[in-house]
Amino acid sequence: MSDLPNPQPTLDGLSKLIPEVVPNGEADPELVTIGERYWALAGFAPELGTPVWCEKAKDIDTAGWGHQIYAVAAAGVRAVVPGRSCSECAGPLSLTSRTAFQQLCDGQDPACVECTESLMSAVRLVVDPARKAKREAAKAKAQERQALDGTYATWRQAQQTTVAEHYATVFPSERSELPVAPVRDMIGALALLRYAPSTSPIDEIGGWPDPLYPDSGKISTLLGSLVRASLLKIHPTSSVDAFVWAPESFEDALREAEGDLDAVAVPELTGNFYPMTARYYAPFGTSPGKAAEQLDAHLSTVLAPAGMTAGQHDDLMAVVQELIAEEALRYFTNRLDELYLPAVPDNHSARLTEAAYKVAEHRPLGEIYNLVWRATRAAAEAAQKNPRAPRTHMSTHAINRFETDAQRAVADPHWELKPFTAIQGQGPAAMTRALFYNVLDTNPIEASVPQIKNALPEPVTESRAEDSASIEYGDGLAVMITWLHAHPEAWDPHLVPAALSVLEEKREDTPEWHFEGKILARDAGKLHRLYERLTPALGVREATLAVLGATGMLVHPVTRDRASVTSGEWILDELSILLFGALDEHTGDESGGGGEG
Repeated sequence: MSDLPNPQPTLDGLSKLIPEVVPNGEADPELVTIGERYWALAGFAPELGTPVWCEKAKDIDTAGWGHQIYAVAAAGVRAVVPGRSCSECAGPLSLTSRTAFQQLCDGQDPACVECTESLMSAVRLVVDPARKAKREAAKAKAQERQALDGTYATWRQAQQTTVAEHYATVFPSERSELPVAPVRDMIGALALLRYAPSTSPIDEIGGWPDPLYPDSGKISTLLGSLVRASLLKIHPTSSVDAFVWAPESFEDALREAEGDLDAVAVPELTGNFYPMTARYYAPFGTSPGKAAEQLDAHLSTVLAPAGMTAGQHDDLMAVVQELIAEEALRYFTNRLDELYLPAVPDNHSARLTEAAYKVAEHRPLGEIYNLVWRATRAAAEAAQKNPRAPRTHMSTHAINRFETDAQRAVADPHWELKPFTAIQGQGPAAMTRALFYNVLDTNPIEASVPQIKNALPEPVTESRAEDSASIEYGDGLAVMITWLHAHPEAWDPHLVPAALSVLEEKREDTPEWHFEGKILARDAGKLHRLYERLTPALGVREATLAVLGATGMLVHPVTRDRASVTSGEWILDELSILLFGALDEHTGDESGGGGEG
């Protein structure tokens, strides 16, 4: 007897053991394919003589036939070793698994598939008709899910393509004149440019440590105003979820198609969007970075108090009062939260806001912080003394106290209040910082409305303001209406309502995007209805002039010749072409009123 290990077969000897893969007669073709992949042998490792398989067993997908890959393979094929017999039945040796083949290579004599009852039981389970029907049902469901996922992916891609095309950036921009907007909007735009982490693009506005505006619930409205004023545009990389679609969602589209994937409607923009989700950029300049710099410089110039008219001074002071009041209301809300008191009840919100705005007209923010602290401290003390009282009553008590103290602070200017210098954990909002630090160059906690108003320079006259900031659309509209009024015999007023009626009906025509056609049709309808209401009282001609003037009130952004204009400008352009084109045909004068209008 020798202690030496069994001699290992040579590679030539191992090659004689390579099995022949024979499909089972009535096996499902999918099972045969799985079996052939399982038994696909690449060769043997030269050093160890161990089998090397083309695929790892764990990488072979059993397609739902079962979890035991060797049993699924045995249900499809037999791996028969030529010239070798089963150790139990003496029949042809069919291998039960890769492990059995390794044992054969090591000199052992494994049993065949038919003699391995556990394997045969597993094979019968794999090919069981009931299980097969269940597997096919699951496969059909998976294919249906795959088709649904594919349609959904296509739908989302269509949304992304639509957003990218509709909101495509154009640099250098075709419009060189920077917009002039209401004072409040320009301060909001300046705050975005100065305090956004990045301006290319401006995004995640809801995640700023100090909010854009003191009341986070009002930021969406502010952003919408900035877009309508053309101070900012929506960036094409905005998420498709930042827009309102028709159909509103893929689920709605699928429901409208009654489950028919081939009939799912293509998503279309409606013109509405979710401002807090969208991304923004400054649109006018040679590049995104230059556009932000130019808009910042432009806003700094336009917002300089020394260059403002009296009306703009009034607007500026209204924003000062608003931001002081809103910062105070923000502190009031935060104090209630710190003291574990309920939020302000809805039926008392207007009363609190009115008191804050009233006292903001007379006192600086630091003193109003003092009033808020007093009121909320009194409410907290009342809650401790009356633990059984509803805590909402304590919040109401805070409002009552603040309202009383605010009234006294307004009525008695000599009532000394120790101003707070800062609120820990609550810095001024970005818009408050932009107004006080950048525009007024003063402290938002210490300055009051009367102090700021008294420090303002003398306002400029209207003519000087027009020289410094040309508002081309407004000037052109005024000139046009003045000329038409002075030359009643040179134009036909009936052309305007007729054209508005056509615009109202042609929802599928120009401009380039379907949803903008709906916007223009809607606004044309508003003007047409205005004409119908005014005509009985003013007459056709004066009603038409009033309608032309009303185009200046339509400010929804649309596109004309790849440039952003308001819906009112778009409609007025069409009406001007109609009116003065008819005038030229009538008079033959190419340089008459049409050029000025």
